[in-house]
This record gives sequence, C-alpha cells and structure tokens, in this order.
Amino acid sequence: MFRIIRRIFWSIIALLVFWCAWSLFSHRMPWQKGKKTTNELKVLTYNTHAMMIGESLDSKLAMLQYINRLDADIVCLQEVLVYKSGQRLTLPMLREAMRQYPYTYYDFKHYNSRRQFGNVVFSRYPLIHKQTIRYESASNISSQCDVVVGADTLRLVVNHLESFKLEDSDFHIDSLTSGNFKESSLNRKLTKTSQLRRKQVQQVRSAIRQSPYPAIAVGDFNAVPLSLVYWTMNLGMRDCFAETSVGRYGATYQRKGIGIRIDYIFCSRELVPLACRTEKKHYSDHYPVVATIGW
Repeated sequence: MFRIIRRIFWSIIALLVFWCAWSLFSHRMPWQKGKKTTNELKVLTYNTHAMMIGESLDSKLAMLQYINRLDADIVCLQEVLVYKSGQRLTLPMLREAMRQYPYTYYDFKHYNSRRQFGNVVFSRYPLIHKQTIRYESASNISSQCDVVVGADTLRLVVNHLESFKLEDSDFHIDSLTSGNFKESSLNRKLTKTSQLRRKQVQQVRSAIRQSPYPAIAVGDFNAVPLSLVYWTMNLGMRDCFAETSVGRYGATYQRKGIGIRIDYIFCSRELVPLACRTEKKHYSDHYPVVATIGW
C-alpha cells in the first residue's frame, strides 16, 4: 500500500514539474514564425531615466536622434523630464526633435512652474480617447489611448509601475543577519512596493479587459518574468520578446553588472508578435525594447 501511495505521490510531482516547465518555456517558442499578416506596427518602449538626468543637453538630443533612427511607428517613453526654460531640455525642444511624429500624447504625473515629468507617446497614426490611469503613487502612472491604423483601432497602454527605489543603506548587513529582517528598511520597501504594484497591474488589466479593441501594453513594469505582476499580464496576452526571441536573455535594465528584464511589450492574443529585440544602447539605465506586431 505504501509503495502505491509513493508511486502516486511521485507521479503527481513529475506532472507538476512538467506543467511548470511547459508554462515557463512553451510561450518562448517561436510559434508565429512564418505566419502571414496583413498589417504590421513597429512599437518602441523606453524608460529614459528622466531623459538622462544629469547629462548634457547634447547627450539628451543625441538619445532622441538615436530613437528616431530606430524608425518605430509608435514611440512610448517613460520618465520623460522636461523643463520650462534654461539650458536644459524643454518641451518645445522635445517636440522639435521628434517632429517626424505628427501625433503625440503628453501625460505628465508631475508639473509645476519649473518642470514636467511623466509618459510621452509619439505616433505616426492618430491617437484618440487619451486618458490617465492614476495610482496611489508619488511618481507612477499608466497612459491609455487608442491608435487608429487605417480601418483598425488598437488600445495602447504605456506603463511605469512602482519601483522598489532601493539604496545601498537598505542592505545593511546587521539588519539582514541578526534576525531583524522583518523590521529592516529593505523588507518594508519590498512589502509596500509589491502591494502597490499588484494593485497597479490589476488596473492595467482592467483597462485591457474593458477595451473593445485588441490591446498593446508596454513599458517599465519593474517586475521580472517570474513575478506575479508578469504572470498577471502574460495570462491572456502575449509577451512579444518571449514568443519571438527564443534563446536570448533580453535584459532591459542593468545595475552593477547584473541585468534583468523588467521592460516589456505585451499584445492581445488576436495580435501576432513578429519580432522583438532589446537594443543594447547605454543612454539610459534601461535599454529600449522594439517589437513588430501584426494582425
């Protein structure tokens, strides 16, 4: 009897391992290779690190020229910081640098007499129904609009979700080794930020579920592929990089030599990821992600 129970137990474990492995890797296989589509849209997402904060105006303009050379149909930027005047990047300068895009959506989380900060969308196609998805957050928002491509309309959601904002002091060795981890600043930040981000991603999914159109969701989700945030997005949507770039790691953020993937381009199941790549360009602390999506 014991042997039978043990065999059943290990059979269940084997099935669970197989299911987990299939869940993790099946969506990374390039199933869409060779699939024909009528329409294609090239989308870029890029966290600009407050438009290269601390760098010269020439460096910022060089980054914008580089973005133009990538020749995307839609450019989605996060952490866009522009100033009202002075020897800094201003909103008129940004508009001029991106003048090849006739349609724009500026969605600023912060704005005052000196500067503005938030998300920006540049598009070759009309943008309608613009609206902000607001969070209980000091600096994060998602920007929703609909893109009219010929006779079709797609919903676009550009996201900048909550960051852990970790500092070197959060990794104080005494608090992490003396049994006081629950009271440490690191644990408090991890717990609070995770709770905020879970709420934020549910709002994003709600905007997608309520859409009468196929959706594309892009941006800095501040969450790795094994996170609950990622799987909340991936269920019912396609991860463009995972489906077209099998065998590549695809880190989008690098710090102290460690690269992780936290910037994504997702699309609805009825859309087809045709290509996706991470551009290893060191203007920001993030890398741009570019995808071609068909339907």
